[in-house]
Amino acid sequence: MSLYELLIGFRYLKSKKSQGIVSSNTLLSIIIVFLGVFILIVVLSVMNGFQAAIKDKILDVDSHITVQPPYGSEGQGIRNYDQLVKKIKRSESVRAADPYILSQGLFRFESSILPVMIRAIGVNGTIPRDVEKFIVKDEEQIIKSGKHRVSPKIAQKFFATRSVFIGQEMADSYNILIGDYIELIVPKGTLSVRTGITPGMEQFRVIGMFKTGYYDFDTKLIIMSLPQGQRLFEIGDAVSAIGIRIRDVFKMDSVSDEMDALLGYGYNTMTAEEKNGNLFYALKLEKLIMMIILFLVIISAGFTIMGTLVMVVMEKRKAVGILKSMGARPNSIMVIFVLEGFFIGIIGAFLGVVFGIAAALNLDAIIRWVENVINSIAGGIYALFNMGLYEKINLVPSHVYYIEGIPTEVNPELVVFIAIIAVFLCTVAAILPAWSASRLQPVETIRYE
Repeated sequence: MSLYELLIGFRYLKSKKSQGIVSSNTLLSIIIVFLGVFILIVVLSVMNGFQAAIKDKILDVDSHITVQPPYGSEGQGIRNYDQLVKKIKRSESVRAADPYILSQGLFRFESSILPVMIRAIGVNGTIPRDVEKFIVKDEEQIIKSGKHRVSPKIAQKFFATRSVFIGQEMADSYNILIGDYIELIVPKGTLSVRTGITPGMEQFRVIGMFKTGYYDFDTKLIIMSLPQGQRLFEIGDAVSAIGIRIRDVFKMDSVSDEMDALLGYGYNTMTAEEKNGNLFYALKLEKLIMMIILFLVIISAGFTIMGTLVMVVMEKRKAVGILKSMGARPNSIMVIFVLEGFFIGIIGAFLGVVFGIAAALNLDAIIRWVENVINSIAGGIYALFNMGLYEKINLVPSHVYYIEGIPTEVNPELVVFIAIIAVFLCTVAAILPAWSASRLQPVETIRYE
């Protein structure tokens, strides 16, 4: 590729009448490439952010690795959990190991009834730190999450009385205040062929609230002490499982294998990814489908570029004839028009990457601004025409997307890959028109000029 091929290829991007303005066809092609790259980066960054945020929220509250009862225990749970916890904590990879009870039940407050998850935690009068950090309010004080621990008085009440912590979202939804009593309806005892399971109902006092940021937990999870849970479910000195938190979450699979070897045959270990496999699989599948759909936008840009260059070739027939009569080789003519597709891809991809990264990093603020604009305009219209009370629009409702706000995670390798693919497709799209231009005969192109 010579310098004159480069200069002519760049010059053909410009308008025929004014050398300082990009032609409308070229501009359209650049805009399509820009939109394809921009949308692809923003959407995939949001998908990555949602996947990472949901995973982090689950790992913050749930265990990294779960040790479940031995096979054939027939609902008896784990009886020797103290010995198992001591054995598990010997591993250098383990940060904490806590026995717990996890079951389902019905929650009732006044006239409201809904299904909930009940988690009983804590041994030796101590609330696990990984749960305690989410408690934001109790009977004594407002707690800043992650900075202050639950007071000893509240912890003592939590273990000694029928007390529970509920999610802040649940409290707000049903107007539950600290000090109110709620009723829990649960299956009591263990499953048997002769008697089945007997339902039981008990009242508990709400002594505090927590907020994890994960909608399912904040609206459906109730936390009580392990002794109260054992008494409520009438399972004796047993637990449903042992939750293990490790130092490096990227080594869950290897530590899970280590726990299998350490505990021996009969206990079933499961990582958080395996436990929530359907959710993570759905997120990955959705991300793959969105990637395929949006890559089709870039491919459509390639066809647009092909059509644009065909028109440019027809427009530049005289110029091509003159170049050939001056000694330009067919390969040079082909390079000139291929370079035009390459330049379109470079410009469109560069703009798409710059604006895509900027939008992805500030997407939550952009969405909030759009929400405020829409709500301000719609609220003004409602007030102007006296249409009644206006309910504000929330573009990202937490009950639909599980988490608050729009988390984004820009993957540099993915951004580079998208840009390279965009430039490659634009360059390939220019090959056919460039080959057509290289076959033009000088005499035929300038005969009637």
